[in-house]
Amino acid sequence: MLRKIAVVLAVVAAVALVPAPAQAHGQLAFSDPADKSTVTEPLVDVRLYFTEKPASNAFFSITAPDGTRVDRGWSGGEPKPLPTPVQELNLVNGNWEPKVYNIGFPTVIPVGYWPQTGVYTITYKSVASDGDRVAGEIRFDYQGRLTQAPADWQAPTNQPDPALDEHGPTAGSVATLSATSPDAPLAPTSTTWPYWVLGALIAVLAGVGVLQHQRRNTR
Repeated sequence: MLRKIAVVLAVVAAVALVPAPAQAHGQLAFSDPADKSTVTEPLVDVRLYFTEKPASNAFFSITAPDGTRVDRGWSGGEPKPLPTPVQELNLVNGNWEPKVYNIGFPTVIPVGYWPQTGVYTITYKSVASDGDRVAGEIRFDYQGRLTQAPADWQAPTNQPDPALDEHGPTAGSVATLSATSPDAPLAPTSTTWPYWVLGALIAVLAGVGVLQHQRRNTR
């Protein structure tokens, strides 16, 4: 009996610990510069590539190490092939179906100037076609020469449209399909509850074991 319960427990635990797929549309495919990369020359702009065009009220910013903003607005660029295809999962008739994207939709964010060396942060916030928020940050280390602010420079003060926070759960960048990992999973949803389930099952199993041990001792 105890052995059968252990088998059932193992099966339930394996199923419980498999994360549910995350629905994702219009997510970040890649960026230039890449997250956690090092930049050694002053860039005219940075570019983020999404699997959909960002919403018209999307928000983008670039901040220097001291928090100073150096972005100069944003615009959409010409779609281009992604260097590596990405996969998103779509909920169709109750089933999660993968879809591979080969084209990226760029957002071009001009950089006003480079006042400091150190870690710069690109922040993005938008809404995908399925209503989910698209938000995240990219950080890169700038170690190039410093430049002066243009004569007409005014640091931007705009903030994200509050409507961007009135949508569904936030999803970050999508998983990248590569030759070495063709089935790379998307970012999983919360997996806290399976561990509570597993703990409860272990407690039940321990209780059964104690009862069986007591019965043997009374025979």
